[in-house]
Amino acid sequence: MDITRRGLISLLGGAAAASAQAAKPKVACVLNVWFPNSHADVFIPRLLDGYRLNGSWHAPKLQTVKFYVDQFPVNDMAREQAAEYGIKICKSPAEAIEGVDGVAVIGEHGVYPRTPLGNFQYPRKRYYDELTAAMARNNRIIPYMSDKYFAYSWADARAMYDGVKQREIPFMCGSTLPLTWRKPPLEFAAGTEFDELLALSFSDLEEHAYHAIELLQSVAEKRKGGETGIARIRYIEGDEVWRVSPAMRDAALTKRINAPPPDKGEKPEAFLIEYNDGLKASILNLNSKTRDYLFAARRKGQPAPEATCFYIGLYTHSHWGFMVQAFENLVLTKKNPNPIERTLMANGILLAGLESRKKGGAWVDTPHLRLQYS
Repeated sequence: MDITRRGLISLLGGAAAASAQAAKPKVACVLNVWFPNSHADVFIPRLLDGYRLNGSWHAPKLQTVKFYVDQFPVNDMAREQAAEYGIKICKSPAEAIEGVDGVAVIGEHGVYPRTPLGNFQYPRKRYYDELTAAMARNNRIIPYMSDKYFAYSWADARAMYDGVKQREIPFMCGSTLPLTWRKPPLEFAAGTEFDELLALSFSDLEEHAYHAIELLQSVAEKRKGGETGIARIRYIEGDEVWRVSPAMRDAALTKRINAPPPDKGEKPEAFLIEYNDGLKASILNLNSKTRDYLFAARRKGQPAPEATCFYIGLYTHSHWGFMVQAFENLVLTKKNPNPIERTLMANGILLAGLESRKKGGAWVDTPHLRLQYS
């Protein structure tokens, strides 16, 4: 068979590309559902095709070879995308991780009931149980990413955390918000002394206030003495919310980037947080005021608050490049980029806040959140 020089170059190039792809660690994705603009939709395409971040192109470092998908709605994208990329859709999470080097769990969205507290019963703990049982059977621990918080109940969240530590699983979890840009730049050195912290969120309290909780905790954990835990939490709503730290709130609102929505008089909600060492913090969920996640801090001895926007690409979802990058690094280095105690703490804050809401705004004591880490 005659091969032209151009044909030979093409063959060699194709072989080199195939070899490079084969050399990449293989990973699986376990997801609730994949539809347009879902968490799966803003994460998996970047994992498959690469992403732009801070003006640079980042080619994929991993090869995605298997999916487990829990639900297939009418606007499902998982089956078509799996066919396009030659990815196997498995019948269980356990099957999905056979022979792979890492797993990303996107346990968000889908049709699931809410608990009596109002949070969705996403099956993250079920996935965790099946995945860790498969690791034990295979006698092989692999890096594991879990998008957002651990679980919809404290008992499950704590069991997942304890199991990860016991099994020494390279484990990454949490929100995209602590990873994203701060506009304007605002960083705090370890050992900073704070009087008060505040974060602003919007939309559904359970779904989106969580992001504000975790971004706030990513700053709180840097304070002098490290994290000492939380004493109690309270939910409030309506006019009482506007009386919470107005100077801090207004400083945060000056950092909005996305245009705020029309003010339709939607009910404001908030969680008030008292830490064991006396630090006070609040999460204000203000649907009528912002479409950004905003933050303000008041350092000891400095009466004027400092503020920033933890910026997300509200419609481009560009900040998800940080999450894909963190997962790639987790698989490649087997080192977690963030303390998983942060997510455990934020998970507990959310659940205690929802409990307070169910109790009509009573303070909820949180001895289980006396967590210490630095």
